[in-house]
Amino acid sequence: MSLIGFCTALLFVLGRRRIFRPGVNRSGNEIVCRYLPWYEGNAYVLNVLVPLLGAASVGAGFAPGNPVWLRVTGIILLIPTPLFVYSAVRMWRRCILCISPSALTVRLAAPKAEFIKIPRECVLSIVPKIPNGAGSRSYQVEISYCAADSNSDHTVLLGPQLSVQPINLLNALAAWKDATDDNPSELLDRVERILRGHSTARV
Repeated sequence: MSLIGFCTALLFVLGRRRIFRPGVNRSGNEIVCRYLPWYEGNAYVLNVLVPLLGAASVGAGFAPGNPVWLRVTGIILLIPTPLFVYSAVRMWRRCILCISPSALTVRLAAPKAEFIKIPRECVLSIVPKIPNGAGSRSYQVEISYCAADSNSDHTVLLGPQLSVQPINLLNALAAWKDATDDNPSELLDRVERILRGHSTARV
């Protein structure tokens, strides 16, 4: 029972999404943002703490004198574990945002999602989208753009698919979109600092 109490306490401590370190890497003339589950507090909760809590509940349910509902609760907690693990691995392998001085390249976790290249001059707006009932740490970043092969506008939502604080992602992309200097290296330096939380920008 002590393990159950420990896992429950950790669930409350971690609470909402926590990113221990931004999943940002600089490669030449490009910044790469990815989903890295080992930097995500929620990944530990869903893939480690919840299964531990489920296993502990099942074990406690088989112990003499303990109620049967502990066993049932443990099984219920263990059932979705393969789905959580699959989702984390899929996002880690597929979700990516590449930022170059002239364009964004995005791929999300949807089964048929392909790479989307968005030239900077085609970006119409970059704004926050806050789900109903969600806190400020839960919003996503909506990028509206006009595709070269279409007359209509398109949007892409970024947020949980990348291990970057949403406010830093929003500010970094806004700074990238609104940049007027001619030095690509300095632009990427500024964007990288914002993504890592070392600098801020007004949006």
